[in-house]
Amino acid sequence: MTSYALTVAQISTVIVGLGFVFITRVMAKKESAHPPKVPSLLPWFGSAFDFASGPSKFLALCHAQFGPVFKVLLGGRNMIVVTTAESIHNALFTDYRVLTNRAEHYDHFHAVCGDTSLYPAIFDTFSHKLFPILDRRLSKRAVDGVTTDFAETVFQRLKLFSGEERVSLRRSLTEPVYVAVTAIFLGSKFSPDSYNDWLAFWVTLPIRLVRRPFWSFPSTRARGRLLQHITTCLQAANPDNDDDKLAGDFSKVIRENNIPFEAASPAVLAVMLALHTNLFNNLFWLFSWLMADPRAFSSVRSEIDKGIREEFGNLQTFIAEASPRRLDSPAFALLNSAILETTRLTTLQNGVRLAESDFQLKDGEGTVPVRKGEYILLYPRPAQQNGASYPDGHKFVLERFVQSQYQGDLTPTSGKPYFAFGAGKHVCKGRFLAMFEIKVLTILYLSLFDVTPVPLEPQSSGWEPPQPSPQSIGTMHPTQDVFVKLRPRVTL
Repeated sequence: MTSYALTVAQISTVIVGLGFVFITRVMAKKESAHPPKVPSLLPWFGSAFDFASGPSKFLALCHAQFGPVFKVLLGGRNMIVVTTAESIHNALFTDYRVLTNRAEHYDHFHAVCGDTSLYPAIFDTFSHKLFPILDRRLSKRAVDGVTTDFAETVFQRLKLFSGEERVSLRRSLTEPVYVAVTAIFLGSKFSPDSYNDWLAFWVTLPIRLVRRPFWSFPSTRARGRLLQHITTCLQAANPDNDDDKLAGDFSKVIRENNIPFEAASPAVLAVMLALHTNLFNNLFWLFSWLMADPRAFSSVRSEIDKGIREEFGNLQTFIAEASPRRLDSPAFALLNSAILETTRLTTLQNGVRLAESDFQLKDGEGTVPVRKGEYILLYPRPAQQNGASYPDGHKFVLERFVQSQYQGDLTPTSGKPYFAFGAGKHVCKGRFLAMFEIKVLTILYLSLFDVTPVPLEPQSSGWEPPQPSPQSIGTMHPTQDVFVKLRPRVTL
């Protein structure tokens, strides 16, 4: 009897087990029907290795194979990738209690300086007290107040590159902007000599964000020096000193919430990364595509020359009086279009959101089921290059965003798939500052210099921009730098 009973129990266990496997597979197939799931052989890791080795390339291949919405397993995270204008728009406008960006902020913080037990307190302080300050100080109405010395600082830094026969395009574009913008955020004690450390750290950012292992001691030491520099600036900042600008606001809030400056400095560095990273890439590609199209280059320069004469009289007056409000003018409509076209083409991912509860994300006439604990990755590149919305959407078209009647720097994108500056609660707080930065740098660069690209290959008869890196995160990173000759130009 005992032997018979055990046999029945064993058979019952096998039947139950087979039934469980069958039901699980049926449910998995049903669940994966929409959105389709990218197959992978590895449990938990899923496609993490493929994604980490080339995020932009991996997402493009998945989009081509699985369509506008798909699910992928990345290191234990079920990631739903959405690519249509409507699904991205709805995700960005979903209540933060349903879709939160807290996990993304933590990833960025971890990439900058690792874990800390103070992170929750720092996150809450920055989210609820510092970010509202940025909203106010960088709003379209108020941003003029923090940019009074910007053009002068950029001009003084650019003069250092005059007459160079072979200069890094990336450095000559980004160093002046880095110095001018960081002075706004770190105040009067800021040292411009930190650019080399910034560059050494910044180039490792794509690897850090996907948590690929790397052993760059120069980058680690550069990060340490940056954090020390930020700590010193925050400690010395005076809220009552106009020269300290936003640094004073940062310092005051950090003191009032009893957060050590050493602990807060990584979060400030993360804010600086958000301010600089995408903008630096956009500056590089804007000039690369203009140099690859002599007609476009000439058209933008002609508009700049005319705009300076008509709006300011001469270059010296421009340097003294340039402001976001004055540069948001029909006189620079073509430059405005070139910037918007560049940001349209360079934007890859628009962030990650974590679902705090089950919900249905609307997409066209249907919905995308999202379960609590799943992540949504916003991938607007296919929508922003869709030929139905943008003819020849994969090409740089200078006049694409020129309005017949100019109405504002970001207005031409209205009604079209355009997420370079986010949307909803997640709209970029520094968007008006960013547009101003690019305009000032471009106007001064093209006014001061005759620019000639140095061929990437010595025997090349023509010049083409470098290829984008498959490891790009957020915006396109170039695979290599470009070198140019800068000869002084007779200015107005």
